[in-house]
Amino acid sequence: METTSKGVPGFELFILLFFTIGAVFAVISFTIYRNSQNLIENGIETKGIVIDLHRLKPREYPLAPSIRYVKKDGTVHVFHSSEARNPPEYQIGEEVTLYYDPKDPDNVHLKGNYLFVYVFAGMGAMFWLFSIWYVGSAVKAIFQWLFG
Repeated sequence: METTSKGVPGFELFILLFFTIGAVFAVISFTIYRNSQNLIENGIETKGIVIDLHRLKPREYPLAPSIRYVKKDGTVHVFHSSEARNPPEYQIGEEVTLYYDPKDPDNVHLKGNYLFVYVFAGMGAMFWLFSIWYVGSAVKAIFQWLFG
């Protein structure tokens, strides 16, 4: 009996990889969103003042805000955001609403700030857009290749 061997289904593996990357980005986006919502629901809402705009990397223009706020116990805390934008979203002296975790005052969510959620959701959508049409046939071809 003669057996025929098929080559590696490269295109199908590529499509499945694209789909998987899209799923990973979607999960990351949802996790960031859920963590933000959890902080909004369970954290403490307060007002803060933008006291500085700092660069995350030397010689790069995107600026992230440093925000001073008063915790519930009356102590002053400064939060240095890791989300930089060009042009900056906030101005020095601007009052912002934020939510913080009383157990970890550096765990802060700025009201309305969902940049990373949108970025990861958008990247996931792009990967899915280019792979969703072929993922069913790709999975079928890979299973046939693996299990005959």
